[in-house]
Amino acid sequence: MQASLLEELNPVPNPYPIKSDVEYPEVWRLCEQARDLAWNPLSIDFSDLVDADLPAEVREAGSEWWSLRAWMEHGAIPYGAERLREAIFDHQPFEIKQHIINFIAEELRHHETSFLVARGLGAYQNEPRADYFKSVIPRFHDEKDEKAMSFFAGLAVNTLFEQLSGELLKARYENARYKSIRTACQLILRDEARHIHFGRIIMRRFFEELSPHDKDLIGKKFAKKLRGSLLNGVYAVVNLPEHERARAGHNRSLAAQHGLGATHPDEEIFIIKRSLDQIREEIAPYGVEIPEIPEVDRVAVVH
Repeated sequence: MQASLLEELNPVPNPYPIKSDVEYPEVWRLCEQARDLAWNPLSIDFSDLVDADLPAEVREAGSEWWSLRAWMEHGAIPYGAERLREAIFDHQPFEIKQHIINFIAEELRHHETSFLVARGLGAYQNEPRADYFKSVIPRFHDEKDEKAMSFFAGLAVNTLFEQLSGELLKARYENARYKSIRTACQLILRDEARHIHFGRIIMRRFFEELSPHDKDLIGKKFAKKLRGSLLNGVYAVVNLPEHERARAGHNRSLAAQHGLGATHPDEEIFIIKRSLDQIREEIAPYGVEIPEIPEVDRVAVVH
């Protein structure tokens, strides 16, 4: 290629120096655990779902629920890719980049597991059938808020959602009556525990160094994403349009009643509230405040 053509290419950040020394031993330990505890979704036997005596309506509800979980897990992959790019060009230590790579692979593994559950129950849905979800899913990939924060502040926000999601997944694990679904939930939870622990390491090391602007953004970003995306069918159905809330809530109830690893819509908001209170308590010493989230805070108080 002619030198003149190379000069016309858009410049990219310089990745050098590429760090190889471990600066955060706690994070490296998580990377070692990720290697030691790696698992394959295809090793789970889903024949108990295929052979289960379930009405067609229940299979449809379960397939929709686990397809939704698959879309949610898939939404974390581009988020991780953006964080990896930032880590490379910000010259972050080796183990930070390694952890993010593990995160991407594990979220893809969770996606695969979820669509295998959906397939075992009937058929995995490649895309949402409801128009509301086709508008909600793309919001997962809106990077404006992440780009407005520092690298570690952005990672911290994601950790808080991992913690909230983990509490919901525990309830779904407890609901599951089928061995394959219980195994899937258990293995996903094991990965999520490492993701949450990584975030807590980050909080201990970097929260005190964050600017007041970043601390304010963390709380506001958390509330915005929870209200604008995750209460619209992913974590709860409370913010769905009325007709869709009734339809999705009915299907989620069916999946929960038949032990398919779901949560009843009436229970979800209380699980979220309990976890939200715990998160607020943990981050308060760092001067990070999550503003009121009416759909969670007020509804839980009323009941």
